[in-house]
Amino acid sequence: MKAFSAAQLSIAVCAICPDIESRIAMSAEAMGERRLWWELSACVLSSQVPYVLAADAASAIDARGILHERDFDDELTDHLTSILRNPGGGRSYRFPVARAQQLAVTKRRVADQFGTLGSLLTVSESPNAVRRWLVESAPGLGPKQASMFLRNVGASYQLAILDRHVIDYMRLIGLRTAQSKPPTTMKQYQRDEESMRDHARDLGFPVGILDWAIWIVMRVAKRQEGARI
Repeated sequence: MKAFSAAQLSIAVCAICPDIESRIAMSAEAMGERRLWWELSACVLSSQVPYVLAADAASAIDARGILHERDFDDELTDHLTSILRNPGGGRSYRFPVARAQQLAVTKRRVADQFGTLGSLLTVSESPNAVRRWLVESAPGLGPKQASMFLRNVGASYQLAILDRHVIDYMRLIGLRTAQSKPPTTMKQYQRDEESMRDHARDLGFPVGILDWAIWIVMRVAKRQEGARI
């Protein structure tokens, strides 16, 4: 990204962080079980898919109320698959069968071990423990999506969401090399997360707020750079 220096990007990111913190403070409220499942569904469905499309699919699932039926049975996957094929009458979701199965397994495991998703968030000793459980128990949910869920529901702002925009930012400011590959294991993810956490501490913001601002700035910067080519 030749059009913007590392210093310019960091200044822009720091300028946005207070606005994000203010917005979070104004919108902070306890989420009900249905909203928690919408957030988790959107994160599961966002793997290899634009988040806007994942959110539309999560809303389509929520509108049918399938994840909240009293008689939760093995036909859930079939119902979810039919919804995901064309959420909201717009663009079809790319992985309806795989993601529907992953959501079904996740719902059953949460119900079996904790009863509710809200209970998972409250009985675990720390956000790190919740993330670890989600990564190990929710198929298709990696540390990035699990961290995003915990941030979006206000459970923690001390976990990093290392998406491609944040990874690119890390390369540009020297936290990663140009040759380094995105993290593929939890150990690699936590190593990069710690680098981001140190960077966030130096700038005076929680890492979950900082990488949210990075996501916004990098998307805008990439669009502007593309428009100049």
